[in-house]
Amino acid sequence: MFAAYDFEHYLLLTGFLLFGYLFFRILSSYSRPVQQKILLGLALLLSATQLLKVPMNMYLGIFDPQNDIPLHLCNFLPFILIWVYATGSRKVLGTVFFWIVLGVSQANLTPSVEFSLFHYDAIRYWMVHMGLVLLALYPAVIWKWDLKRNDLFRTVGWLNVAAAIIYGLNLILNSNYMYLMAKPPGTTFFSILPAWPTYILVLEVILVVWSVMVYGLFKWIRSRVTDTQNLVAERSRT
Repeated sequence: MFAAYDFEHYLLLTGFLLFGYLFFRILSSYSRPVQQKILLGLALLLSATQLLKVPMNMYLGIFDPQNDIPLHLCNFLPFILIWVYATGSRKVLGTVFFWIVLGVSQANLTPSVEFSLFHYDAIRYWMVHMGLVLLALYPAVIWKWDLKRNDLFRTVGWLNVAAAIIYGLNLILNSNYMYLMAKPPGTTFFSILPAWPTYILVLEVILVVWSVMVYGLFKWIRSRVTDTQNLVAERSRT
């Protein structure tokens, strides 16, 4: 069974940082169309990994529709990113960017995975959660895709639409997808929040506040990088 903040967890996070650095550095050396195709391929791989869990658990005789359908936020995001990289849609990425930076990143730091490596569900969990972070950050860092103010409104609005749909499915399946009916098991970020349903309202406020903070930090870093590049260019001319 997996235990957060033990050697395996720290090894995974360290390996992710190293892999992410090499991934960005190597992939950026290719042409833009090739980069987009590789990122699309990664989104397809993550989506296939999510879908594979259903027949795998059916084969093992442990399939549970209350847990194994890809209806958690982290589980269906790879399918959205297929659209992002198939169409090159900055608007769609801007909408889900905050979901990934705030939600998926948190899931890497306070994981809800039950099993240690190399259980297939542990491989799926870490591939998806770490891969999503790379897919969200790459166009912002390498392609210089910017965030717009309207992205803040879209990210909150569409997340509530998704939550309303998933809530209805939870009622039908008697499930807890997106943790709308109860907190996730184990020690996670949800552990410090109040009881249901108050924590959902608290999460709404946190989402807005943290999204504004991420937007402001993103804009500040982008302006600093631009100023530095302009200064270097000016010095090279003189």
